[in-house]
Amino acid sequence: MSPGSLSLTRIAAILAIALAPSVSRAQTTPPPSPEPPTITIDTGYVDYDDGPISLPLGVGFRIPSYNRVDGVVLPWGPLITLGDRKLNLDPTVTYRSDIGALDPFLKAHFRIGDYDEIEVHAGRSTYTSDDWIRSDLVNSAAVLFVGSDARNYFRADRAVARYIHRFIRRDWTLTPSIGALTENAWSTGSAIAHTSAPFSVFGRNGSLKMLRPNPSIARGHISSALGRMDAAYERELVTFSFDTRLELAFDGPGTRPPGSITENAAGKFFQLTFGSKASFPTFGTQRFAFRGHAVVTPGDIAPPQRFAYLGGAGTLATVDLLAVGGDNLIFVEGEYSLPLTRPLLPLVGAPILSARYAAGGAGIGSTPDLIQNIGVGIGARLLKAEYHIDPNYQKTTFSRRSAFSIGVSLAF
Repeated sequence: MSPGSLSLTRIAAILAIALAPSVSRAQTTPPPSPEPPTITIDTGYVDYDDGPISLPLGVGFRIPSYNRVDGVVLPWGPLITLGDRKLNLDPTVTYRSDIGALDPFLKAHFRIGDYDEIEVHAGRSTYTSDDWIRSDLVNSAAVLFVGSDARNYFRADRAVARYIHRFIRRDWTLTPSIGALTENAWSTGSAIAHTSAPFSVFGRNGSLKMLRPNPSIARGHISSALGRMDAAYERELVTFSFDTRLELAFDGPGTRPPGSITENAAGKFFQLTFGSKASFPTFGTQRFAFRGHAVVTPGDIAPPQRFAYLGGAGTLATVDLLAVGGDNLIFVEGEYSLPLTRPLLPLVGAPILSARYAAGGAGIGSTPDLIQNIGVGIGARLLKAEYHIDPNYQKTTFSRRSAFSIGVSLAF
């Protein structure tokens, strides 16, 4: 054998010996076990469908209210949602303790797209034109504890239908609507001095408190066209709202209210109602707040169920509670608030000083000279105590030179 072939043979043998263990291991080592499949966990929220019927507060009761005519007002009923939440039905039966009534009522809302809605209200209830003075909660508390009811009332079977559209532009929301109303109304409570009234902690026997007469209205039907425009603006600490409502009545009860020299035999009338609120900061933590309300009835007078009233701590403190009223009214109010830093009181914080100016008047067929009030107050959080004077005081049976009141701050 030649040297060259011997070298090649040796090289091949050496490579075979070197590679043999690797091949053996590759053939004898078992393959790795397969990894279990990855489990995907869904961490998204799940919407649970409670069904089309639900009960507010778990039992169907709504927030109750209280007044000197109805007593306890306690609505009950389910909420019904149909058609992928496009149709919402709110049927209720309302118990009114002092008159022993069970009033059926239905509210229906049908959404058309994102910005349009049809709203229908129908049923029997107790109504007021004075709910702009105080909220339901504040008025109920004032009635229960001090016997001060800043509303007059009437009863009616009423149906209202409205078409609503919303315009949303950054900080603004505009909500125009058109609709129609039909109602059959009658008086409630007592129009003369009486001796029986629902319970109150204080003021139950006061002739200007719980025993205050409730004005009569003109019994009968009203059919009218409705229009409304609501506007709201909110940006940081600045808020503003304005609403305009119109009612054009095609027929109504013929009426000649007491003290009026004119008569509306046909019952037709046209009425405009305006309301506005604004609040904004001035220097540091100081704020200014404004509130206004106006009712204008050009032409024929409106029936008494469309009258609005002034008087009392919610409007003109030096005037007896709701002593002046009519189908024409104007009221403006401004309040400047200065929060203090000391002393810090338990639960309510530091006191708030305020200065207030208010002016208003109301009458039938026209608006009389305005009554003015100037007041200063001190309070904490929402509540405040104020002292008011009438700088142009004139002696009348329903007005005083000065008055002390406990009320709600406009700015806080």
